[in-house]
Amino acid sequence: MSRFAFSSGSTTSAGVSKLWAHDVRNALTTVGLHLETLERLSGSSGREVAHAAHALMSRAAAMCNEAMGQCSHTEVVGRRQPFDIARTVVQVANLSRPTAPEGFEVRMAGTGAFVVMADQQEVFRILFNLVHNAIAVARHQTTGRRMTHVTLLIERDGAMVMVRIADDGPGLPKAVRSNLFRRQISSTGGGGIGLSIARELAERNGGVLQHVGSARGAAFVLELVGSSQPAGNAGALRSLGKSVHH
Repeated sequence: MSRFAFSSGSTTSAGVSKLWAHDVRNALTTVGLHLETLERLSGSSGREVAHAAHALMSRAAAMCNEAMGQCSHTEVVGRRQPFDIARTVVQVANLSRPTAPEGFEVRMAGTGAFVVMADQQEVFRILFNLVHNAIAVARHQTTGRRMTHVTLLIERDGAMVMVRIADDGPGLPKAVRSNLFRRQISSTGGGGIGLSIARELAERNGGVLQHVGSARGAAFVLELVGSSQPAGNAGALRSLGKSVHH
């Protein structure tokens, strides 16, 4: 019998999701222990990759915890805190670089602090999804003009803070753009739901995520409400069994 057998129809889909999230979290913890062993045995470049993997698994474990908690909308709003999104951009860039193909750059632009009022974990997920998509396209390219970079540019516009995520690839075909934020099959081997999730997360944090015109490549803009409050000390990642600071 499967270890995931459930009683006769009494388990809701939400309950099933919680159980899967629990076991995924346990699996991530185990993988983290294996990574610690590999990190001790590897050189400096191997340690850097293992370091990034630890931090990403910590993020994934936190998402599992959230799924198990099944937070209500009121709780989501209550988790919005002032934080410097520039630090989150740095984290996304640093954790994404080890997965990029040779010669591909993850660039950042913007000077100073950019404090927004949002859930930092969810904003990380938005930005990571977008950068991950760009890297996935670069890794799967076999013909045409090669992508060489994706840039995250942070700017202020009145009360809003905007992050522009733009690459220098071939851009999105018109047919793809018309269904961009619908859950669909991905052309890069993923589930095709990353952009849909990213938009949902932006909207529930009082922001907007949209695809914008670009002279070259694909470009997205995330807009979030800025904050005049000082940022909290939430920029450090907590990895599985270790602290990671950027």
